Amino acid sequence: MHVDKVLLGVLVQLPEKSISDSLASPSRIGAEIAARVDDYVRENNLGYYPALTYFRDNGAIEPELIHTAEQLAWRASKHARELVQTGLRPIFSTVRFRSVQPQAFMMPAIRPGQPGALKKLCQHYSPDTIRLELLLTLLRKDNDNGERSTELYARKMIYRWLREPFEMVEVTSSSAL
Repeated sequence: MHVDKVLLGVLVQLPEKSISDSLASPSRIGAEIAARVDDYVRENNLGYYPALTYFRDNGAIEPELIHTAEQLAWRASKHARELVQTGLRPIFSTVRFRSVQPQAFMMPAIRPGQPGALKKLCQHYSPDTIRLELLLTLLRKDNDNGERSTELYARKMIYRWLREPFEMVEVTSSSAL
């Protein structure tokens, strides 16, 4: 037996009912923020959509709206972390989180001139999508072959064991260590 380690980038989206409350839903908050950001970008002739922290720092969006997004993102991050830990614990020897980031507070990979930019921006700013970087440890038999099989196995297990509790699961990167 030997120990294999895999570093995975994973994007997960929680079902809306799991983090919404009576006052705010992630999709509604994402749509409100996206509309305000799009208006600001077009008024100021920017060629890109800034990260949400830019608008928090310069006051271009109401602080209450950003605060609500932060609260929902915090709740979503905490819940996603618990679901991943619970779902992967039976398969991997260790599950460590190197980073947990709400996508809404990252720089969007969307440009104002793109087709469907506003719809994509709504999804990006919705605080129910979390980007995770996981370090997974796996005990393997000595006769198992290679790093690539470890990576493929880890990807397969992510999809199999996290498909149920999440609305969407996407492995964005993987690397055997």
